[in-house]
This record gives sequence, C-alpha cells and structure tokens, in this order.
Amino acid sequence: MSTIHTLYVSVSNKSLDREASMNEQLEVRGTEEELEKLRHMLEQLQRDDEVTQFRAPIPYKSADHDKATDQFNDDLLKLYQLIYKLGTDRTKAHIHDMNILNKLQNTDYEDPGYER
Repeated sequence: MSTIHTLYVSVSNKSLDREASMNEQLEVRGTEEELEKLRHMLEQLQRDDEVTQFRAPIPYKSADHDKATDQFNDDLLKLYQLIYKLGTDRTKAHIHDMNILNKLQNTDYEDPGYER
C-alpha cells in the first residue's frame, strides 16, 4: 500500500514544498510516484517558461501560434489538471473558481484579427 503525502504547490514559483508558506500555494495529496510526476511537470514548465522568455523581445514575432507558447500552455494545462486531480477540496474549489482549465482550453483565435 502506497503512503499518501501532502505537499504544497506554487505554480508561479514552480515549486513543491513540504510545508505551506505565506505564498499562494495549492495543497495536494498523492503517492510518491504521483508527486514525482508533479515535480517533473513543474520542472518542464520552468524550461518552457525560459524558452518563451527568449523569444519575447523579438518585436516582429507574434506570440500567437508560436510553438514555444503553445508548448507552455499545453504543459500548464496538464499541470493544473494534475493539481486538480491530487488537490484537496479547497484546492479543487480554488482552481474551479479561477476557471483556468476552461481558459487554457478555449483560445480566442476564432475572433477577428488572428491570422492562421
């Protein structure tokens, strides 16, 4: 039988901590394997973030339909889905209130002004 551990996730800091801090953190509970997957996803999001920062200063390159931005958004969606799955009732309610899962899945590319 796997032991369930409680950890605290900060998406903005891309951290997973054993104790809650003053920062906004989401409480999750999972097995060692589930929490290791979460840790790897946070590390991947950090790498994605670094790639998108390198392309940000290019004035003629739009972030729309950019592979780096798409990868970041995909990984962010997967991260929040896993946090939701492992989250406590309070964490799930917070993510639900943020409405982030719907926002990440539904872009506004169909609106006028976006090139394909």
